[in-house]
Amino acid sequence: MKKILIGLVVIIALGAGALYYLSSNVGQIIKSSVETYVPDMIGADVKLGQVILDVGAGQASLNDMTIGNPDGFKSDYLFKMDQIMVDMDVTIKNLTSDVININEVRLDGADMIYEIGKNGNNVSKIQENIEAYMTAIGLDTSKESEKKFIIDNVYINATKVKLASDLLGGKSVGFGLPDLHLADIGKRENGAIASDVIKQIFGAISGSASKVAQSELLKSSVGDIEGKAGNVVKDLENKVGNKLKDLMPPM
Repeated sequence: MKKILIGLVVIIALGAGALYYLSSNVGQIIKSSVETYVPDMIGADVKLGQVILDVGAGQASLNDMTIGNPDGFKSDYLFKMDQIMVDMDVTIKNLTSDVININEVRLDGADMIYEIGKNGNNVSKIQENIEAYMTAIGLDTSKESEKKFIIDNVYINATKVKLASDLLGGKSVGFGLPDLHLADIGKRENGAIASDVIKQIFGAISGSASKVAQSELLKSSVGDIEGKAGNVVKDLENKVGNKLKDLMPPM
């Protein structure tokens, strides 16, 4: 009986050690994959600090991620995120399936620099790069061998945006992006390939950021015009007041 108990303890210890080793290495594999393959896909550098996998809770945390700018844009970066949380079924059945189901992806409190220049804007450029990548390598979204994903919910909350544009004349304009919720990515087509998932997420961010940025640019331009008009009126009032003083004899 004692030998059986010792054997069970050894098996449990080996199993726990194997699970820890697996989770630690899977995190490193994810990190290396993101930094190696995503830049080619989006046409911009990607740096990822750390990936922590909690097998028991079915969660992965991607920490300290920075997405650089595509060619033709000069701001420091496009996105900087402290953390991306991924909630998913980490069973072997799901992870080895041709269609991997992810319950939730959450991006909270990202910093974004939305740059508008002669080449358009940096987020739309990322979308163009993804489309060019898919065309260049001949990806077929209906291909059976291509790993696919279904994501039930994507939440992008509390994104802080800094607007960078030559139209602002060196001024800095900051604003918050409305919270975004994308549902059932890849569900209708029974799975979407990774590049298509990224394209859909960037598309939603681009549409929202473009709308808000145009409004902020308009407000900034109107403010400049109103300020200049106000200065002209004040100068005119001063000149007219001085003329009237000259014409009127002292009391």
